[in-house]
Amino acid sequence: MKKPIENAAIAMVGMFLAWVIPGAGHALLGRWVRGLVIFVTIGALFWSGVMVGGVLTVDQQNARWWLAAQLLTGVHGLAGYHRQREVYRELVHEVGELPPDPLELDAILQEKGIALNDNPGDNIARTYTGIAGMLNLLCIMDVLLLGLMGARGEKRGAGGQRGAGVSPALDVPLAKPSEDDGFIPRPDAGKMPAGHEGETPSPRSEGQP
Repeated sequence: MKKPIENAAIAMVGMFLAWVIPGAGHALLGRWVRGLVIFVTIGALFWSGVMVGGVLTVDQQNARWWLAAQLLTGVHGLAGYHRQREVYRELVHEVGELPPDPLELDAILQEKGIALNDNPGDNIARTYTGIAGMLNLLCIMDVLLLGLMGARGEKRGAGGQRGAGVSPALDVPLAKPSEDDGFIPRPDAGKMPAGHEGETPSPRSEGQP
């Protein structure tokens, strides 16, 4: 029972790291190349959206459902959330209490030049950042599964091929059968019958048992 508990603990830690810093969970499991690819991809996709939409691409006031997806990018979403909070605090300091009507609030933001208008730029900006969050959610679930299975490292053999004893589907070491599993190897397994040592087995003809 010790191994499953250890795998579960590593999987939980890996999930947390994969959320805070995209790619860190895979790095914890020894998959550094994949972790780096995830970190660069999620970060580039998120900040590309922010570049298109501006500081209020992450907006707690007017786009809470998008915010939920954006926060899945971990440190990227948290940075965007912190920045938009600062913008609203500065706005409150200038104009007083913010109006409850979203249209009035949007008019004030547009007057300040910091609002996202209802145009393709708005949709593109939040779509980029939201998709980045959903992609990282898939990466978090991947870390969970790999951690629970006990997969560690890239598991590659010579020439970039998977090493012997590694499942091509799961990319995890295959368990060897043992006597504890009811497997009893035959002592004469792999040997030629008496009197035929050194001979090469001939291929069976079609239909021959």
